Amino acid sequence: MSFKFRYILLALMIYIGFSTSCTTKEKTYEDPYAGGRPVLGIRMSTDYPEPRMGEPGSVVKFKATGLLPYKNTLRFLLNGEPAEVVGIDSTGIQVKVPESASTGVGAVAVDDRIVFGPVFRVTGKLQLDNSFKATVGADRVITDVLVLADGRMIMVGDFTDYERKGTVKPINRILMTTKDGDLDRSLLTDGGSPGYISSIASLPNGKMVIGGGFSSYNIHLGEISNITVLNSNGTIDSMVVRTFTNQDTVPAFNGGVDGSIRKVFTNGNSITAIGGFNFYLQRVYGYGDYRGKYDSLAIDSVRIKNLVRFFPDGSLDSSFNYNLALHKSFDGPNGPINDGFMQEDGKLILVGRFTKYNNEAANNIVRLNADGSIDRTFKSGNGSDLDISSITYNKFTHRFTLAGNFTTFDGVEQNGLALLKEDGSLDQAFKGSTKENTDVYEFAAQLSNGWMIVSGNFRNYGGVHRGNFMVLDQKGALLKGYNTNGDLGGVVRHIYETKNFAGQIQVLLTGGFDKFDEQPAGNVTRILLK
Repeated sequence: MSFKFRYILLALMIYIGFSTSCTTKEKTYEDPYAGGRPVLGIRMSTDYPEPRMGEPGSVVKFKATGLLPYKNTLRFLLNGEPAEVVGIDSTGIQVKVPESASTGVGAVAVDDRIVFGPVFRVTGKLQLDNSFKATVGADRVITDVLVLADGRMIMVGDFTDYERKGTVKPINRILMTTKDGDLDRSLLTDGGSPGYISSIASLPNGKMVIGGGFSSYNIHLGEISNITVLNSNGTIDSMVVRTFTNQDTVPAFNGGVDGSIRKVFTNGNSITAIGGFNFYLQRVYGYGDYRGKYDSLAIDSVRIKNLVRFFPDGSLDSSFNYNLALHKSFDGPNGPINDGFMQEDGKLILVGRFTKYNNEAANNIVRLNADGSIDRTFKSGNGSDLDISSITYNKFTHRFTLAGNFTTFDGVEQNGLALLKEDGSLDQAFKGSTKENTDVYEFAAQLSNGWMIVSGNFRNYGGVHRGNFMVLDQKGALLKGYNTNGDLGGVVRHIYETKNFAGQIQVLLTGGFDKFDEQPAGNVTRILLK
C-alpha cells in the first residue's frame, strides 16, 4: 500500500468520525436524586450528654440543633430503646432514661431517618470490675481457662500476645495470670504452640492435658497430634525412647488424633476428647529407613470418630465405645459434637447437631455410661428440635444449662435456652423469651444464685435491646438492674465465678470479643454484680 493511499484513507476516517460526533444527539438521563427526601437539618452534637451517665428514670440532655420543626413527630432512642422526650429547645433535647435502657448512643428518629449522637452510660448493678488488672487483654480468642488451687489461672486459645507483653517474650496460645489478671511468667511454656489450643484440663497428679489443633509444643516440633500432657510448670511431659540409631526425648503422652480437638475431659487418670477427627494415632519408634541406616518414624492408626478415650500414656482405651470385633469405634453421633460435660461419676454428656448415637435415637443430646454406651436413665426425652451449642453445670443449683438454636426441648417450647435437672428432665420453671430466627445463643451458664449469663449473636430479648450479652433471673426474664451494660463486641465462651472481699459476685468473662459496655476488652474482662 502506497504512502499516498494510506494518507487518504486516514483522512477519510477522521472526517467520518467528526461528522458522526457532530450529528449524534446527546442522550439525557433521569436525575437519580430527583424526588429525594430533603435533608432533615438536624445536627446532634458530639459533646458528652449532661450528665454523662445516669440510672434509668433520670433525665439527660443531648445537645442538638434543628429539632424544633420536628418536636411533635420525632422520637428519641437510647441504644435502640425508645425514651420519653421531656423537652426540646434550640440547643438540644431532654429525655428520660427508660427502665429498659442500656449504655449506647442516643439518636433522634424522624420517620425512618435517624441522626446519631454521643454515647450515654446507663449505670446499674452490673459493672466492670476495676480490680481486674488486664486492660488490653489478649490479641485473639481465649477458648478455655483452668483455675488452679491458689486462684491463678491458665488460659489457652489462639492468641499470641497478652497485655502487649508478647513482643518481649513470646506468648503462644497458653499463659498464666494472677487471680486478678496480671501476667505470671512462672509458667514455662517457652515457645508455646504454633497452633491453637482449644481446651485444658487437670490430672490428679497436677499435670495438665491440652487439646486443639497443633503438632508442636516448645522444642517438640511435629511430635504431637493435637493433644499432649504438660507438667505443672508448663513444660511438656517427656520421656526418652530408643530409636533405630540412637535415643531421643519425645512427649511422654504418645497418642493423638488426625483432626482438631474441641474439648478434653479428665476423670481420674482417664482422658477423653471430642472434636472433628476420624483416626486415633500413635507413634512407633525404633524403625529404620529402607536402607537400614537412618531413623524412621512409623504411625499406627485406628478408626475412631469424633470421640476417643486415652490412657494416661496416650494409648487407646478400647473399653470405651469400641468395637473389638471390627477394631474400630462404634459410630457415635451422626453429626458434629459442639460441647460436653464430664460428671464426677465418669458419665459424659454430649450436645451438638446429631439425631443418633450408635444408630440409636438421640436428638442433639445424650449421656454416656463409662463404657461409652447410652445411659437410658438420663431423662432428656425427645431432646431438642435443633442443635445445642453449649452445656454447663452449676454444682450449687444442681442444674445443667443448655444454649443453642433449638425452639423446643422434649416437646416443650424453650426458645434456645433450657435448664435440666440432674436426671436430664426439663426444669419447666425456666423458659426463654421468644427469639428472632436470626438470634443465636452460643453460650449460657448459671451462677451460684440461680441467675444466668447468656451470650451469642442476638440483638434483643423479650422486645428489649440486648447486644450479645444478658443476665436472666431464675425464671428466664431479664434481671432488672443488671442489663444496663452496652453491647458486647463478640461472644463469651467461658465464665468463672468468684466473690470479692465484700461478698459481691465477680464473674470472669473470656471468649472472642473486643469490647464490653463500650469499653475495649481483649477477649477477657471481669464484671461485678452488686
